[in-house]
Amino acid sequence: MHLILTGATGHVGYGVLQHCLANSNVTRLSILSRREFALPTDPQYDTSKAQIIVHKDYASYPQDLIDKVSGAEGVVWAQGISQTEVAKDEYVRITFDYPINAAKAFAPINSGKPFKFVYVSGEGADTTEKSWTLFGKIKGRAERTLAELPSTDPAYAPLRVYSVRPGMVDPPEPHKSESLTKRVLGPVFRTLTPSMVSPTPELARVLVDLALGDGAPLKAAPGIEANGRTVRSKAIRTASWEAIFHGGRLQHTDL
Repeated sequence: MHLILTGATGHVGYGVLQHCLANSNVTRLSILSRREFALPTDPQYDTSKAQIIVHKDYASYPQDLIDKVSGAEGVVWAQGISQTEVAKDEYVRITFDYPINAAKAFAPINSGKPFKFVYVSGEGADTTEKSWTLFGKIKGRAERTLAELPSTDPAYAPLRVYSVRPGMVDPPEPHKSESLTKRVLGPVFRTLTPSMVSPTPELARVLVDLALGDGAPLKAAPGIEANGRTVRSKAIRTASWEAIFHGGRLQHTDL
C-alpha cells in the first residue's frame, strides 16, 4: 500500500519512517519534507520504496505534487512543533492550517476510495477549545475540524480521519530528546503512570496500522473515544492495541 508521511525528521515521524520501511505492507512511501535528509541504513529497512518529496509550503498543494502522491491510500501526519518554539500565529498555522489544507487536498487522490488521514495529536487536546493551553485548544480544533470535514463537502467524503493522542513520547535513536525536563520526569512517568508514556515504536505501529487499515471506526475499548476515531495514550501500549485492533485488520510485519 502507498502511504504518505510528514514530519519524518521529528521524534514521532522518524519512528513512523522506520516502521514503514520495515513493514512489507507499505509498498511505497512518499515523504513530504522541507529538505532532503538521509534515510536509515540498517538492513531491515527497505529504502527503495521511499521517495523524499521536497515541499516547503504546507499551506499549498499544487497539481504537480498531487500527481506525485496520487493513488496513496493514507497519510500519517506527524508534522508538528512545540508551542514554546514559535509565535502563536505560526503555531496555529503549523498545527491547524497545514493539516486541514492537506486533508482537503488529499481527500480525492485515491480515486474516490477511502483515504485514511491519521493525525498525530496529543494528550491534553480539547475539541471544545476550553483548555487553558494553546496546545490543547489548537490540537483540539484540528481534531474537531478534521473529523467534520467528510460531512462538509462531497469532495471530502472519502476521508477517514483518526486522531491519535500520545502521552510523553519516548523518542527513538538517534532522536533522543535532550530536554532536561524529559530527562528528569521521564523515569517518573515510566514508573508511576506508564499509560501516559508512549514508546515511539509502539506509537509508530498504531499510526501505521490505522493508515493501512480499512478506515472503519475502532471498536469501543478503554482509550478509544469519539465514536472510534480518537486513540488515547492508554490504548497505544502493545497489549491494549492488540486487543483493540484484534491483531490488526491486516497482516503486518512487527518491528
